[in-house]
Amino acid sequence: MEAGMGKPLPWRQRNCPQRPSPRSRTIPAVTHHPRAHCPTALRLGDEETKRARIWTQPAAPTVYHRLMLICEVTGDPGPQEFLWEKEESPVPLQKGPHNVLFLPSFNDTHLGTYTCTASSPQGTAVATYTLWINGAATSVSPLPDLQQKVFVFPQESQTAHVQVTAKLEQPLHNFTVCLRSFTDLTRPYSLFSYATKKQSNEILLFKPKPGQYELAVGNKLLFFTVPVSLGESEHVCVSWESSTGIVGFWFNGKPWPRKGLQRGYTVGVPASILLGQDQDSFGGGFEAQQSFVGEISSVYMWDTGISNSEVLWAMHNKPIQTPIFGWRDFPYKIVGDVYLKP
Repeated sequence: MEAGMGKPLPWRQRNCPQRPSPRSRTIPAVTHHPRAHCPTALRLGDEETKRARIWTQPAAPTVYHRLMLICEVTGDPGPQEFLWEKEESPVPLQKGPHNVLFLPSFNDTHLGTYTCTASSPQGTAVATYTLWINGAATSVSPLPDLQQKVFVFPQESQTAHVQVTAKLEQPLHNFTVCLRSFTDLTRPYSLFSYATKKQSNEILLFKPKPGQYELAVGNKLLFFTVPVSLGESEHVCVSWESSTGIVGFWFNGKPWPRKGLQRGYTVGVPASILLGQDQDSFGGGFEAQQSFVGEISSVYMWDTGISNSEVLWAMHNKPIQTPIFGWRDFPYKIVGDVYLKP
């Protein structure tokens, strides 16, 4: 898994299928290359009135680093509404006055064809942009699809954990975390721990006892009471937004009453993200009595909120929104006595 971290993703850009460029070729990500775009223009007589094109920043994407798709409009200086869509996505990715589509941690889930539709009273212009992997390239292995697998933590341990190796570069003003766990523990244990060098409990999803979940944001705590369900797996999602401090919680797909904490707070980076241990320091400070024993699967994290319907899709490993990292394309490193099993 670690071999692919930080290396340029082998990729190729294509122009519009209806007007293929005869000079289209594979270009290594480390090489400067023209920004591929597929512009269309509106014309009034022989005068071009509006044109759109999409380009990327940086021009050569790198795995797990941020990537911006920028929709540039010429011929119409007025305010625009930008609709971003992706081929085969059931819902639009973004709609509003912003011409930038921000991908916080670029990975294989972002590959595909994107469309930007720029609208104003003067008219509409459309541009498309395709990201795709060069099938002959082998310098970066694709991330594994863990849909039918679980991490098994077989025994109490002061060291065993799973490290999520995605690299977050931007602080979080919103987040959602979802996962499924299966255990018969009755003592306290940690499920998901996100620590920074300044704050060990930047985000912590913890279960102090059966029938109760604890969420920490910036070391401030909230508790949610749920039915006791020993002998059955439990799926939970938690979301938080900085602007209001509102926290959402879903238990086995059902929303719980919303609560709030840490209004105006910002979740920092860089982060150490672990499954199965509670970090009391950045990447360490574990206690065996708080370690997880059992199975963890279906782990997802977004830098946005989540709707009730999207929680249900995530439960079945079919997320609608592209996550920062997710179970279908999961970046991880096992440390100690943890096993990946069907």
